[in-house]
Amino acid sequence: MKKLFSFFFVFVGILFSSKINAQDIRIGIPRIEIGSRPDEKSVSLKSMDVQVEIFGNLAKTTTTLVFTNSSSRNLEGNLVFPLPENTTVSGYAIDINGKLRNAVPVTKARAVEVFESIQKQNIDPGIIEKVEGNNFRTRISPILAKGSRTIQLSYYQELKLDKSSYQYHLSLDSSKKISKFNLTTKVYSAAGKPQLVETPDGSFNFSENSNIYEANLSKTDFTPKKSLIINLPKSPNNVESFVQKNVDGSVYFYANLLVDAKSHPKVWSKNIGIIWDNSLSGLKRNHQKELEFLDKIISQQKNLNIEVSLLNISLEKSRLFQIKNGDWSELKKYLENVTYDGGTNYAKILPTNLKVDEYLLFSDGISSFGSNIFNVDKLFYTIASSSTSNYGVLKMIAQKAGGKFINLNENSVENAFKQINESSVQFLGIINNTAGEVYPISTNNVNNGISIAGISQYPNAKLTMMFGRNGKVEFNKELDLSKATKNLEISKIWAQSKVNYLELNPEQNKTEIEEIGKQFSIVTSNTSLIVLENVSDYVKYKINPPAELQNEFNKLSKEGFEQKETRKADLLKNAIVKAKELKEWLKKDFKYVKPKYPKPVADSTDVVVDVRLEDMALPEPRPMTAMEEVGASSNMSIRGVSNFNSSSDKKMKDESLASVPEIKIINVKSDKEYMKLIEASKNPYQTYLDLRKDYAETPAYYFDVATFFFQKKERETGLKILSSIADLGLEDAELYKMLAYKLKEIEEYQTELFITKKVLDWRPFDAQSYRDYALALQDNEQYQSALEYLYKVLTNDYSVEIANRDRDITEIIVPEINNLISLHRKELNLSTINKDIIVELPVDIRVVMNWNKDMTDIDLWVTDPNGEKCFYGHRTTAIGGRMSEDVTQGFGPEQFMLKKAIKGKYKIETNFYGERQMSISGPTTISAEIYLMYSSGKQVKKMITFQNNKPNSGGEGILVGEFEF
Repeated sequence: MKKLFSFFFVFVGILFSSKINAQDIRIGIPRIEIGSRPDEKSVSLKSMDVQVEIFGNLAKTTTTLVFTNSSSRNLEGNLVFPLPENTTVSGYAIDINGKLRNAVPVTKARAVEVFESIQKQNIDPGIIEKVEGNNFRTRISPILAKGSRTIQLSYYQELKLDKSSYQYHLSLDSSKKISKFNLTTKVYSAAGKPQLVETPDGSFNFSENSNIYEANLSKTDFTPKKSLIINLPKSPNNVESFVQKNVDGSVYFYANLLVDAKSHPKVWSKNIGIIWDNSLSGLKRNHQKELEFLDKIISQQKNLNIEVSLLNISLEKSRLFQIKNGDWSELKKYLENVTYDGGTNYAKILPTNLKVDEYLLFSDGISSFGSNIFNVDKLFYTIASSSTSNYGVLKMIAQKAGGKFINLNENSVENAFKQINESSVQFLGIINNTAGEVYPISTNNVNNGISIAGISQYPNAKLTMMFGRNGKVEFNKELDLSKATKNLEISKIWAQSKVNYLELNPEQNKTEIEEIGKQFSIVTSNTSLIVLENVSDYVKYKINPPAELQNEFNKLSKEGFEQKETRKADLLKNAIVKAKELKEWLKKDFKYVKPKYPKPVADSTDVVVDVRLEDMALPEPRPMTAMEEVGASSNMSIRGVSNFNSSSDKKMKDESLASVPEIKIINVKSDKEYMKLIEASKNPYQTYLDLRKDYAETPAYYFDVATFFFQKKERETGLKILSSIADLGLEDAELYKMLAYKLKEIEEYQTELFITKKVLDWRPFDAQSYRDYALALQDNEQYQSALEYLYKVLTNDYSVEIANRDRDITEIIVPEINNLISLHRKELNLSTINKDIIVELPVDIRVVMNWNKDMTDIDLWVTDPNGEKCFYGHRTTAIGGRMSEDVTQGFGPEQFMLKKAIKGKYKIETNFYGERQMSISGPTTISAEIYLMYSSGKQVKKMITFQNNKPNSGGEGILVGEFEF
């Protein structure tokens, strides 16, 4: 009997919605969503405490949130939030036994592996990680039934200069009441009194004491309706600087200053191109600001030609607009009525498609459906207006193409236009050789103000900063470190500045980014922060603990604490055993005992013979040649053994030598109401768009509608809708695995390869990640690489929790390696493959089932012509069928194989035994692959991908395919 774990329900806190245009990217009050689940209103924000400290253009914000759970079950979930450009997440803590515990840095993938390993022991740690763009994700788990959970987040940010003031913005608008609310803001050494532009309450005002301005607000049962916006005056001649001492006598330094240099107006081409990202994520951009920005450019130029290309999973054919006397009403109307749908693929921007002199790319920098790298020989300006933008990618594109990156999120339209319309002065570096590792690097454009960070060998050094154009110095500015403020964590600011530079080439600098993140305890694209519950866990997983646990950690380590992390690294050894086992199984002759029919006596009315069903055996098929096996017709019907060798049957067999059994895939249709409306519509695509506002963040909606269009043979429309799933979550492996299965089914192999590689990057500790990527490589005819990645499944090591979850995956990997070898041996170098796992494994039938969600139990059932069902409780059949081990906690796969098929109909079913989680990816997505004549020259395959719309259906199976030998 299978054992089910308790159910968890997931909530997601997001500071943006695809249903509205993004306005602010500042972290504020999390909005918790559970959708239509019964616990939707169970989790609430009970308490919020915000502490803001501002030093010049640096602000440190520390937010402490207390969530309560009014339901009778434990809940878990994620908070996903974007942060501004040049923000450093410097602290994260969660409550352990009633006290906040600080997180420590760990390699990103390792943090997730440790988190999930511990979670499977019913002990829940905490984690914060950076996902695509400047977006951060933290998990709150568990929030105990009728209990509460506290998290604390600290971050530094560099404030943007607007005219002569820096501006701090904290979004606090909320539709729900907070039981306890506290806000404290302190401004140190200000050039003048801070100006409150907007406050959450009229009583919030600054008072001054010893050149420190402070304001406080404490409320109970408070529903804030306004944000906190502060303008901070900047002295025009003042260079503000900060230092942090190092043990070797050197200092980290940071300085910001105004640069009042004469700018040169930009000379625009008369032929401009606009690449307008109209993918689904484009709905999150601030289109009003973008159009105002365009208006500034067009109003100045008056007469020009603008070619507009829409970008989603393809770059659509451009449309030309001729602007005369600044009238761009036709273009504006066109952009205002753009339809946003699908994922984004920057790789579709090809040089051959770019005909004009310079381009404006309006996008979020997230290429969700293809590589973000493209080669162009034109001038490119990149413009971000979405809260979730990947600033690093947009900067990289602009830098390589000789243009500029414009951040409309944190600049007024006027300032943004000034940046793009003027040839500004450049920072050319520091003269003194006492300073090193200065960021930003030289030649960086300076727009009114600039901030720099570096390391100085001498704490009181006087540094000379150079400014000019094209490498020629026009003027200098002096920085006197002896006058610097000394009470900030400038090392973290410097580290983030260095990471920002390194992330312009993230793959090339991956290792260095990781090391910087770990050394300075900041969250990067390669480093996360983690909190563990027990000191023994820090010792077990070799993670250096926070300071308050260091003594106990050292003591346990010194005493030789026995509980070490158990790693499973013997899959190759298991595979050798499995190969031998499969070879013996293949040799075995599964014969039938002929049925013992009762013989009637002369007078049958006098004798009654009791024959039990279990005493009756099924007829033994005659041996078949390999060619006969291939030639078995799907239409052949065998009534009895007496007909098996008949001449008529022989003739039918001879006429169908070139055929193979036809696999009939059953359409597992969605029964959702929206599908009934779309199917009945005269314009299904428009109906899909009209209904989408109610299902904007529901992956199943896009999956179901895309499947409908694929079945209508409208592939292009179906693929665009399907690709929208990639825009729903940031680094969501479940969503991407869902996509990978469907892409494999429709033979969109190149994109399947991109998607599976992303999952491998995010989850390199999962055997399935390597397997899925390897099979995608095989689909793309990269056979050597496919073999190497399949073999890695056997040579990698895994945490024991994850290894136990996956059961004996060698049952699946050994046939797949040998299938690759049997089909492409001449194209493969087998020198690194252990010869003991190489064995010929041709089988008549192989069925493999995978699914996209962890903590899920789905069963594969195969019923043969004799009515014998092979499943987890009956893993071998009389005719030689064998089922792999039952996977009850992971992603699968489960596999059925049959060496010699007998005549008759085979039925493939799935059974949804149970899900232990509900997540934003929606119902579990299952893929079933059916192979006939596997690993032979006549191999055929069919595949179906569908969703579990009947969770926990127990003993009810769903038919997904059948075929007849």
